[in-house]
Amino acid sequence: MALTSAATLLCACGVDDKYYGEQVVDPAEQIKPAYDIDWTAAADQVDEKLIEHFMDTNRGTFWYTDQDRTGESTYCYWPQAHAMDVLVDAYLRLPEGDARRETYADYMSKWYDNKGNNYSNPYMGSYGFGNAYTDDSEWIILTLIRMYEATGVQKYLDAAAATYAETVITRWTDDENGGGIRWSLDASNSKNACSNGPAILCAMRLWANTTDETAKEGYLADAKKIYNWLSSTLYNPLTGAVADNMSNGTINGGALTYNQGTFMGGAHELFKATGDTMYLTAAARAARYTMNSLVTDGVLNNEGSGDNALFKGIFVRYAMNLWKDASVDAADATLRQEIEQFLIYNGLVCWTEGVDKSEGSNWFFGAFWGEMGSSWDGRLNEQVSASTMIEAMALLID
Repeated sequence: MALTSAATLLCACGVDDKYYGEQVVDPAEQIKPAYDIDWTAAADQVDEKLIEHFMDTNRGTFWYTDQDRTGESTYCYWPQAHAMDVLVDAYLRLPEGDARRETYADYMSKWYDNKGNNYSNPYMGSYGFGNAYTDDSEWIILTLIRMYEATGVQKYLDAAAATYAETVITRWTDDENGGGIRWSLDASNSKNACSNGPAILCAMRLWANTTDETAKEGYLADAKKIYNWLSSTLYNPLTGAVADNMSNGTINGGALTYNQGTFMGGAHELFKATGDTMYLTAAARAARYTMNSLVTDGVLNNEGSGDNALFKGIFVRYAMNLWKDASVDAADATLRQEIEQFLIYNGLVCWTEGVDKSEGSNWFFGAFWGEMGSSWDGRLNEQVSASTMIEAMALLID
């Protein structure tokens, strides 16, 4: 539920206008229409479209294009995690007794049985979820943990823990980059934000779901080690920006919503576990950099197609985790409200401008929420980012 009601927001004339482009406006006026939309119904509708167009319901896995129109689904692995996360969101949102919960739990089981569409041959790791690309394994781990948290099915957590031990933390190497988790088995000298931010999240979510004290200490130590490397290399504490990678001792690439979101999320998890506000300060800077600098007229940027189309959905998910955490207020009194207003505005634009909902349309979203997606050319990654945003709106405005 929103931290501030629509009526309260309308009186908030002193609220910063920084997220809404060049025109000086009251953000409350920008997001007022969002309170007139039934977001629960909207979330239900986008979930139905995701399943209808992109899911192989017999396997519980997802196609890269609608109904595998272009035959590109064989190597579609890490997007599987984000697509299944949308259904986990729905499962958690739906009331007890709703038949869709049983259906979605069945999809989770099938997804698990089919290794989340892992193309690695032979399968890596004792549960078959490992991959040569470390970040692919990490996202699958995070989804397995969320599936466990939602359903209580122990094998999901067991698979996550084993995959982390076998194909993630083993890829930490001490080299000219000063440490870090390598991006892939074939890129031993490339230490990327995309492999280190999610690694912190994996360690911390395993920490949160583990009762064995020795194992917990190990996960927390892993997370701190990885965070210390990432925060001292790719993260800029003056701006909150996270660079893309470090290779052969040189930092390369600019900020992307993927890397901002995972660094922010990892820092937030460490704050929750330790109470150390150092971590929250870093998370807040990463969040504010994204909301101020990685936008076009207040809407999260079009960062491209392919893998990049998933990036903004990652930022939304971990910004939502910050928004849900009331303990943040004691250390940063305005952060949660800033995130709320930013996400509500993005969700409103996504729903009202980013998709053709007319009769005969397939409801496909595009890479930029400020422009209508194609009525016929559907791609999983764009659809998942938008679905993540609309599911978030069902919580933001309840």
